[in-house]
Amino acid sequence: MTSMLTVPLYLLRHGETAWNLERRLQGMQDSPLTERGRAQAAGIGRALKAELAGANGPAVFLRSPLGRTRETSLIVGRELGLDPAAWRDDPRLAEVGFGRWEGSTWQEIETVRPDAHAQWRADPAGFTTPEGETYFSLQQRSASVLAEIAASGTRTVAVGHGVSGAVLRGLNLGLDAGPAIALEKPQDAFFRLLSGGEVRIEARGHGCAGNRGGKPAM
Repeated sequence: MTSMLTVPLYLLRHGETAWNLERRLQGMQDSPLTERGRAQAAGIGRALKAELAGANGPAVFLRSPLGRTRETSLIVGRELGLDPAAWRDDPRLAEVGFGRWEGSTWQEIETVRPDAHAQWRADPAGFTTPEGETYFSLQQRSASVLAEIAASGTRTVAVGHGVSGAVLRGLNLGLDAGPAIALEKPQDAFFRLLSGGEVRIEARGHGCAGNRGGKPAM
């Protein structure tokens, strides 16, 4: 069982990318932030700065090592006045690997595998993409990093992804795979995780553009 967080974990998602805009699955591959994505990251940074104002004690700054999270973290860090060297890469925060589906849209995938997205949503724990990462693997690495953060007793900021971030939040909330995967994955807000609960913190009041609708492109 994952240890309980006794200090806040601020979980951020990277800003919109070119592949997000095209509704393509990214997984372990990458595409750069769009202008909108950079604005989202700056808005998140300003909202996080306001959230951290007056907080006492040290903080740890973690990020997925993928390019889109590194780019987001540097923009967030500039808003915080943070030394770029303060960020620590943690591969356990990386997005779930979609295997051969990476770079494809759901529409393209469903021309060869109809209802693929619906099947994934219906049984995320049992569904694996071709040569992709299993839900069990993602859950294990997410539980590992969450337990380590909890054990540290140190306020932590982590920049991650859509699916992997939802799974980490689900572990904190005590959710099964289906409800965890179904959690919203905003790029114009972030979450404060603490004591088995979470609070959504909006960035729109800090100059951050909102999200588009449609099927998620991770």
